[in-house]
Amino acid sequence: MKKPVAANWFERVYNFLANMGLVLRDDPPKVIDMKGRLWGEAADGLALSIRELPRDDDGRVTGISVVVRNAGIQPRTLNGPLAACYEVEGLARSAYGRQLVVSTPRAAPELVMLSAGGAIETELPIATIYEMRSSGNYNLRVSCKLPEGAALRSNELSVRV
Repeated sequence: MKKPVAANWFERVYNFLANMGLVLRDDPPKVIDMKGRLWGEAADGLALSIRELPRDDDGRVTGISVVVRNAGIQPRTLNGPLAACYEVEGLARSAYGRQLVVSTPRAAPELVMLSAGGAIETELPIATIYEMRSSGNYNLRVSCKLPEGAALRSNELSVRV
């Protein structure tokens, strides 16, 4: 059954306001696709994995999915935000990426709770925040030094631009 035009318009406006952070919406929990993921070596009970996000256009990299998984048997509490600790090895930050690091206010650390086997995902728009102008293959690896001291390295990923 097709929604009435007024209901469709209201839904679009409400979603827009929710995306802007002006209203609260109870979104369903995000499900992380763990199928077929390759993992870097575990350190301090944590492991890091990267893979390319689906492309909108064959010639344009959308980004990469970065997942931290609790490979241990005990629940873990991490001091975040985790996205701030990710570095793509071997790539220089773009002008936008450098400005993003300088202009982003330092938020108070947030606690990230990971149950045993639990994971958290971050999507990084690498073609925006890193220099990837030349066409060809880029071999990527993401590293992360957590405030607790663990140094994580992901699996290697080849991305064609």
